[in-house]
Amino acid sequence: MQEDLLGYLLGALEADEMQRVEKLLRESPEAREMLADLERKLGPLHDDCEIVEPPSTDLVARTLDALPPLPPMPGMESGPADVSPGSQVSAPQIPKMSPVLEGSDAVSWTWRDWVGSFTAACILLAIALPSMVEGRFMARKQACQDNLRHLGMAMTQYVTRNAEARLPSVDSNGYQAFAGVYAPRLHAAGLMMDPRSTHCPSIRSSDFWIAGGLRSSEQEFVSQEVGEEPTLVTLRMLDDAADELSRFAVSGATTLEEQVAWQRAIARLQWLQQTAGGHYAYTLGVRDGEEFASPRFQGRSSFAVMSDAAVMKVVDRVVDDEGWPRLASTSQDGVISHGGRGINVLYEDGRVRFIPRESLSQLVDHPLVNHDGRPEAGVNIDDASLAPSWQAPFVHARQR
Repeated sequence: MQEDLLGYLLGALEADEMQRVEKLLRESPEAREMLADLERKLGPLHDDCEIVEPPSTDLVARTLDALPPLPPMPGMESGPADVSPGSQVSAPQIPKMSPVLEGSDAVSWTWRDWVGSFTAACILLAIALPSMVEGRFMARKQACQDNLRHLGMAMTQYVTRNAEARLPSVDSNGYQAFAGVYAPRLHAAGLMMDPRSTHCPSIRSSDFWIAGGLRSSEQEFVSQEVGEEPTLVTLRMLDDAADELSRFAVSGATTLEEQVAWQRAIARLQWLQQTAGGHYAYTLGVRDGEEFASPRFQGRSSFAVMSDAAVMKVVDRVVDDEGWPRLASTSQDGVISHGGRGINVLYEDGRVRFIPRESLSQLVDHPLVNHDGRPEAGVNIDDASLAPSWQAPFVHARQR
């Protein structure tokens, strides 16, 4: 909030952000007090500014008059009237060009010159390329962090409107039992209108879909209906897709055309579930005893709410005694965001932290699995477990 108030004082906010801050100032005495404190801190900066007078209009003329006279050009004769007594300046002697250099054949490059130039170019490229790659990585990482902060502000506004101060919920079963349903819920609350805020610039959507196990039926639907541009998925779109599937479930499909339409309806719902949350992972919920619910917002600094492009491409799966899949080791985690170097994680207190890939398994609360090591909802109210858009809160949950 302090950053928004500072931008409000400096006039660096967009029009919609200015309106939001003004509304906050009207409703919150604490915000008005913080704004007054910022104004007092910024006051000395204005007092210390010295007024700089503009230069005089004849500055250029006076500067030219102060310059010494130019020496005569070679080959030009200067009369006595042109040179004042005691101020004669000898003309610079320009050496004549060597006859060897005047011929065009004498300056042609040899193979040694080409090899030397090529070697120098390779050295310069080797020096500049790492810094260019690192700059691109930092820019994309910062863009993802900005998106997460924007989504975190929307989450904070959402919980203030919720009677139980809970984050957007994920159903345990049904067509809304997927992590990415947070985005349609924020849109329904009027807190998210631009789907580009859910896309990480460090990853291609096609790679993201393949990592999520996009099936051939869905690929055909995508190629015909959807492009690379982010699509805003709404609750109405999910309801319509679920209603269409319900009609097929009741009446069945007797003809070939009906069977094809049924398959396309299934592919559409799966596609909406896969793309609704964009490239970001969201909390799957928590279990409080036998009850499953959305996490209650408490401003915790260790509870992860979202992360950017947290897609885990598990190379090998390890199955425990109960038949549940587990992540074998950190070395088998295939994080595809930011070149596999790590992920940005948004915590409940609004802080965004970049966690290197090799440090994920060293955290007390791994943000991508629960305390049992499973990609499911948290086993208690303080167990954060994030998953990409298409993942259900439980492995065996029915999603339609």
